[in-house]
Amino acid sequence: MLMPNPKGLPVSESIRFGWRTLKSRPLFVIGVTLAAWGIPIVIDVTSEMVLKSDRQQFAIGMISTIVGCTLLLGLFKIYLRFRDGETPVLEDLVSGLQRFWVLLGAVFVASIAVAMGLVLLIVPGIIMLLRLMFLGFVIVDERVGPIDALQRSWDITRGYTMDLFLLFVIMVGINLVGAACLLVGLLVSIPITYLAMAFIYRELKPRAVAQPAPSPAPAPVA
Repeated sequence: MLMPNPKGLPVSESIRFGWRTLKSRPLFVIGVTLAAWGIPIVIDVTSEMVLKSDRQQFAIGMISTIVGCTLLLGLFKIYLRFRDGETPVLEDLVSGLQRFWVLLGAVFVASIAVAMGLVLLIVPGIIMLLRLMFLGFVIVDERVGPIDALQRSWDITRGYTMDLFLLFVIMVGINLVGAACLLVGLLVSIPITYLAMAFIYRELKPRAVAQPAPSPAPAPVA
C-alpha cells in the first residue's frame, strides 16, 4: 500500500518551471508541442476533405490515432527530460511508437471510469480524472502496461486530490487565456501546463513510500 508525504504539492512552482523551460528553448518546446497535437488533426481534416469512402476514412482514422498516441508519448518524454535537467532532442518525439497501444488502452479504460463517475454523482468522475491524469507520464517513465499504469497513477496521487484540483483549475485558466488570444496563445499555454504536470509527477513519485506490512497477530494461547 502506498502512503504519501503529507506535505502539499508545489503547484505554483510547477507553473513557474513550465514558464522558465518555455523561455529557455521556445522554438523547440513550441515546435514539438505543435507537432504532437497538430499532425493528427491535419491527418483527420485532410482525410475528410479528400476521401469519400467510409472504409478509407476509418483506416486513416486508425493511422491518425496511432500517430497521435505515439507523438503524445514522445511529448511526455520530452517534458520529463526537461524536468530531469536533461536536453531532449527531436527524435524523442517518435520514441513512443512501440508503446502507443499502452496509452490507447489506458485512456480507453480511464475514459470509461471517468464517464461513469460523472454520470453517477459528478464528484467521483472529477476525482477519477484528477487521480488518473498522469497516465502518459507513468507509461513513458515506468514502461508498464495499461492496467498497471492506471493503478500506478492512482497510487502516487493518493492524498493529493485537493492539490491536483488546484493544479487542474490553474491549468484550465491558463489555457482559456491562451485560447482567448486568437488560439495562438495555446502554443504557449499548453506546453507550460504540461511541463507543470511533468514537474508535479516527479514530485509525487518519491513521496509515495511503501507502508510496512502489518505484523501477524500472535497465535492464541491454548
